[in-house]
Amino acid sequence: MRFFFYGTLLDRDVMALVIGRRLPPGAFLPAILPAHSRRRVKGASYPIAVRDRRDAIHGKVVGGLSRRDVERLSAYEGAGYRIASLKVREKGMLSKVAVFAPLEERFQPTSGAWSLTLWQRRDKRTFVGRLRRAFSGRPGCSTR
Repeated sequence: MRFFFYGTLLDRDVMALVIGRRLPPGAFLPAILPAHSRRRVKGASYPIAVRDRRDAIHGKVVGGLSRRDVERLSAYEGAGYRIASLKVREKGMLSKVAVFAPLEERFQPTSGAWSLTLWQRRDKRTFVGRLRRAFSGRPGCSTR
Protein backbone atom coordinates (compact mmCIF):
# COMPACT_ATOMS: atom_id res chain seq x y z
CA MET A 1 0.00 0.00 0.00
CA ARG A 2 1.21 3.52 -0.83
CA PHE A 3 0.73 6.45 1.55
CA PHE A 4 1.44 10.17 1.34
CA PHE A 5 2.98 11.60 4.52
CA TYR A 6 3.19 15.30 5.32
CA GLY A 7 4.03 15.63 9.04
CA THR A 8 5.96 13.92 11.80
CA LEU A 9 6.07 10.63 9.87
CA LEU A 10 8.42 12.31 7.39
CA ASP A 11 11.02 12.00 10.14
CA ARG A 12 12.69 8.60 9.67
CA ASP A 13 13.17 8.07 13.43
CA VAL A 14 9.46 8.61 14.07
CA MET A 15 8.51 6.32 11.18
CA ALA A 16 10.86 3.59 12.49
CA LEU A 17 9.41 3.79 15.99
CA VAL A 18 5.85 3.60 14.69
CA ILE A 19 6.20 0.73 12.21
CA GLY A 20 8.93 -1.09 14.13
CA ARG A 21 11.55 -1.07 11.37
CA ARG A 22 13.71 1.43 9.56
CA LEU A 23 12.83 2.12 5.93
CA PRO A 24 15.63 2.85 3.45
CA PRO A 25 15.99 6.53 2.44
CA GLY A 26 14.88 5.64 -1.11
CA ALA A 27 11.48 4.54 0.22
CA PHE A 28 10.49 8.21 0.70
CA LEU A 29 9.63 9.66 -2.72
CA PRO A 30 8.80 13.36 -3.19
CA ALA A 31 5.18 14.21 -3.94
CA ILE A 32 2.76 17.13 -3.70
CA LEU A 33 -0.78 17.10 -2.35
CA PRO A 34 -2.60 19.83 -4.30
CA ALA A 35 -5.37 22.02 -2.87
CA HIS A 36 -4.27 21.53 0.76
CA SER A 37 -2.25 23.46 3.35
CA ARG A 38 -0.20 22.01 6.18
CA ARG A 39 -1.13 23.74 9.45
CA ARG A 40 0.06 23.20 12.99
CA VAL A 41 -2.64 21.96 15.35
CA LYS A 42 -3.48 24.42 18.12
CA GLY A 43 -1.90 23.20 21.37
CA ALA A 44 0.19 20.49 19.64
CA SER A 45 3.49 20.24 17.80
CA TYR A 46 2.20 18.25 14.80
CA PRO A 47 0.36 19.36 11.65
CA ILE A 48 -2.85 18.52 9.87
CA ALA A 49 -3.73 18.90 6.21
CA VAL A 50 -6.58 21.32 5.56
CA ARG A 51 -8.31 21.96 2.25
CA ASP A 52 -6.98 25.09 0.56
CA ARG A 53 -7.36 25.53 -3.22
CA ARG A 54 -4.56 28.13 -3.28
CA ASP A 55 -1.88 25.94 -1.71
CA ALA A 56 -0.21 22.53 -1.90
CA ILE A 57 1.67 20.34 0.56
CA HIS A 58 5.11 19.00 -0.28
CA GLY A 59 5.58 15.60 1.33
CA LYS A 60 6.65 12.06 0.56
CA VAL A 61 4.99 8.92 -0.75
CA VAL A 62 6.05 5.65 0.84
CA GLY A 63 5.14 2.40 -0.89
CA GLY A 64 5.33 -1.23 0.07
CA LEU A 65 3.76 -0.80 3.49
CA SER A 66 2.38 -4.03 4.91
CA ARG A 67 -0.98 -4.54 6.58
CA ARG A 68 0.88 -4.62 9.92
CA ASP A 69 2.57 -1.30 9.07
CA VAL A 70 -0.80 0.27 8.27
CA GLU A 71 -2.29 -1.05 11.52
CA ARG A 72 0.58 0.50 13.49
CA LEU A 73 0.32 3.77 11.54
CA SER A 74 -3.43 3.85 12.22
CA ALA A 75 -2.82 3.32 15.94
CA TYR A 76 -0.28 6.17 15.88
CA GLU A 77 -2.62 8.54 14.06
CA GLY A 78 -5.58 7.66 16.27
CA ALA A 79 -9.31 8.17 15.99
CA GLY A 80 -8.94 11.74 14.71
CA TYR A 81 -7.94 10.52 11.26
CA ARG A 82 -9.40 8.40 8.49
CA ILE A 83 -7.61 6.80 5.57
CA ALA A 84 -8.63 8.65 2.41
CA SER A 85 -7.69 8.08 -1.21
CA LEU A 86 -6.41 11.39 -2.60
CA LYS A 87 -4.55 12.47 -5.72
CA VAL A 88 -0.92 13.55 -5.38
CA ARG A 89 1.51 14.77 -7.98
CA GLU A 90 4.58 12.56 -8.43
CA LYS A 91 7.12 13.27 -11.18
CA GLY A 92 4.57 15.52 -12.89
CA MET A 93 1.83 12.88 -12.94
CA LEU A 94 -1.27 12.60 -10.74
CA SER A 95 -1.79 9.32 -8.89
CA LYS A 96 -4.08 8.17 -6.10
CA VAL A 97 -2.52 7.21 -2.79
CA ALA A 98 -3.75 6.73 0.77
CA VAL A 99 -3.51 9.68 3.16
CA PHE A 100 -4.27 9.92 6.87
CA ALA A 101 -6.80 12.72 6.52
CA PRO A 102 -7.83 14.51 9.70
CA LEU A 103 -11.43 14.63 10.77
CA GLU A 104 -11.42 18.41 10.69
CA GLU A 105 -14.00 18.86 13.44
CA ARG A 106 -11.57 17.21 15.89
CA PHE A 107 -8.71 19.66 15.32
CA GLN A 108 -8.21 23.40 15.44
CA PRO A 109 -5.51 24.45 12.95
CA THR A 110 -3.42 27.53 13.55
CA SER A 111 -3.01 30.18 10.87
CA GLY A 112 0.71 29.49 10.38
CA ALA A 113 2.36 26.79 8.30
CA TRP A 114 4.17 23.81 9.89
CA SER A 115 7.83 23.09 9.14
CA LEU A 116 9.48 19.67 9.56
CA THR A 117 12.90 21.27 10.04
CA LEU A 118 11.63 23.61 12.75
CA TRP A 119 9.73 20.74 14.42
CA GLN A 120 12.89 18.61 14.42
CA ARG A 121 14.85 21.42 16.11
CA ARG A 122 12.22 22.43 18.67
CA ASP A 123 9.95 19.48 19.38
CA LYS A 124 11.40 16.19 18.11
CA ARG A 125 13.34 15.16 21.23
CA THR A 126 10.33 15.49 23.55
CA PHE A 127 7.94 14.02 20.97
CA VAL A 128 10.15 10.96 20.35
CA GLY A 129 10.56 10.42 24.09
CA ARG A 130 6.78 10.30 24.54
CA LEU A 131 6.44 8.10 21.47
CA ARG A 132 9.06 5.63 22.76
CA ARG A 133 7.17 5.31 26.03
CA ALA A 134 3.85 4.84 24.21
CA PHE A 135 5.24 2.17 21.88
CA SER A 136 7.59 0.47 24.38
CA GLY A 137 5.21 -2.43 24.99
CA ARG A 138 4.79 -3.19 21.30
CA PRO A 139 6.99 -5.81 19.62
CA GLY A 140 9.42 -4.63 16.99
CA CYS A 141 9.77 -1.03 18.17
CA SER A 142 13.28 0.10 17.41
CA THR A 143 14.96 3.05 15.75
CA ARG A 144 18.02 1.05 14.75
